[in-house]
Amino acid sequence: MLAQADNPSVFTKYLEGFKWDEILRNITDIVIDLVLISIFFLIIRAVGKAIINRLFSNYAHKEKSNISSNRMKTLHSLSMNAYIYMLVFFWIYSALTIIGVPIGTLLAGAGLFSVAIGLGAQGLASDIINGFFILFEKQINIGDYVTIGDVTGTVSELGLRTTKIRSNNDALNFIPNRNITSISNMSKERMKAEINIRVNPDTPITKVINVMKDINKEYVPKTKGIIDDPQLLGTVDMGDGTIAVKEYIPTTDETRFDVQFEFLQLYLEAIKAAGITLPNNKVISDISKG
Repeated sequence: MLAQADNPSVFTKYLEGFKWDEILRNITDIVIDLVLISIFFLIIRAVGKAIINRLFSNYAHKEKSNISSNRMKTLHSLSMNAYIYMLVFFWIYSALTIIGVPIGTLLAGAGLFSVAIGLGAQGLASDIINGFFILFEKQINIGDYVTIGDVTGTVSELGLRTTKIRSNNDALNFIPNRNITSISNMSKERMKAEINIRVNPDTPITKVINVMKDINKEYVPKTKGIIDDPQLLGTVDMGDGTIAVKEYIPTTDETRFDVQFEFLQLYLEAIKAAGITLPNNKVISDISKG
């Protein structure tokens, strides 16, 4: 028993062979380097974001009349996205280098892992390329109301990898850019607020039209978002046995709903004040693309 106690085991001798002071010192150095490089990248991230925000703020102020706010938001979002992805890539590369991982050798000899990485990179490249085509062809912008596949809603973010759509039920949908094959953009370029006010056959149509013209003359010049004179088409057949006074008001895509609701209310109040009786059936007001 005493002999066994005096002779350390093989495992104990193996552990005693390690230079624990040197190992702990190396681990400490690695941790400190990782912390310092992380702090450095956080500072670069904050400074870069501030510069991008400032540049876009100045550009939006200078080019306010030449570029839409939605287009500016889209370019801003993509620039920020690209900058963050670039920083993350360099941080990961720096961290692995500090730890001592031979990145080049690892990727060269990883076999199936390299194939998987290649397939993932191929998908990422498809996302980025398709995202840039969507951006530069101005297919969609942040704030546009679109249909992509079976998702309909408002574009909340256009990134390098994914496009985020806020659907009508308030769900946020993430769509990889490579899966976007067709887009229906209901907010592209100019829009028309279409207003249909149903009337009776014996309604004084001319009087209704004159009331609407008076409202247009007073409120169109001071209403934001109207980009052209209203097109008062007169009476039209609605296709269900009723007639209506139809009007198109050309607007920007950002203000079409506000213009529609405001002028519909103004028309109805003025028609009622003029003593004109409208049918009891529902007033229909739509938005259609111009």
